[in-house]
Amino acid sequence: MSLFRWPVALSPWWRPRAGEQRVTPPRPRLVASATTPAVTAPLQEVATPTLAINEVTAPFLAWLLSQPKTDPTSTLDSEPQRSPAVLDEQLLSVLARVDEVIASDLQRNALLPRAPQVLPQLMRSLRDEHYVAVEVAARIGKDAVLAAEVIRVANGSHRGSREPIVDLAQAVQSIGTDQLRRVVTKSVLRPIFSVRGASLSALAAPQIWVNAEFKARLCSALAAAEGLDPLDGYMAGMLHECGWTALLRALDGLGPQALPAVPQLIAPAMAQALAKRRDLLFCRLIRPWQLSMPLVAMADDIETGGLAAAHLPLAVALQRAHGLAALHALACDARLPRGMDAALMSLPANVQASYLSVTREV
Repeated sequence: MSLFRWPVALSPWWRPRAGEQRVTPPRPRLVASATTPAVTAPLQEVATPTLAINEVTAPFLAWLLSQPKTDPTSTLDSEPQRSPAVLDEQLLSVLARVDEVIASDLQRNALLPRAPQVLPQLMRSLRDEHYVAVEVAARIGKDAVLAAEVIRVANGSHRGSREPIVDLAQAVQSIGTDQLRRVVTKSVLRPIFSVRGASLSALAAPQIWVNAEFKARLCSALAAAEGLDPLDGYMAGMLHECGWTALLRALDGLGPQALPAVPQLIAPAMAQALAKRRDLLFCRLIRPWQLSMPLVAMADDIETGGLAAAHLPLAVALQRAHGLAALHALACDARLPRGMDAALMSLPANVQASYLSVTREV
């Protein structure tokens, strides 16, 4: 049975466009076959299906930029598809200019607003299991939007209650530590992903945010399964998507005359080159925010050898969450090519369980 059975019916991605009929997309079998025993080793001891993830980078970027669908039943087994086209001079020039932005502290830091100061303060309070709800509420109360969201979530989780929750301290106490951490992180980081206009970054903003939420929940579950702080996993998954926001803003900054057409950007070789720069931007942007020591160490690990070669447990959890979130998005929008099954058949049982726990929440 496919692990993608829930998202098709319940995922926020699955919204039929005007004139489209709702059809069931092909879905990968993310469970072990009868002849393949399930793997239960820790995340860092199991090979990651990097080949499969690399091969869906281009269709994922096409989904991110709302490009027309290609035939989702096409196979990835043919040699032309496995061998990306050579980058031409224009694309190499674009990458060189993006590299200049990444290398410049001034230009790079201008791509995203800094994390609000309230976030590190709140997270330090919430990491203490003995936090006082009144003190946390006082910090949250400084942000009217965040306070309203906490009260909304608290009331939503107690729909059978006769009396609605209106007191912020009561709301903080009601929803529990883990959920409060997620609400605070999501609400405070939301402005980083907000982009308006007709640019590439604005075009992708809705998809980036939806994928960020799903990846954050999945990375949190994967981190918790490995005995890590689920808050670090949640922030890692959420912030990893800000790399796409920053990268697309860097491309927008090149100007319409220098910017290649979108079909050129989503070609396999270019998409993979952009994905590497997304990871580099992610690492260099979040490190100065000093949100936690594990997040800083994870950024160092990924920047040193890339996401696919990362070895720290939190980085490996992000690696897994990133790949599964991409497959989830493609499957739910009927874009998933065939050819994913073989590389994903031996996912460890703890990864399968984490994925199932998150998709049940969708």
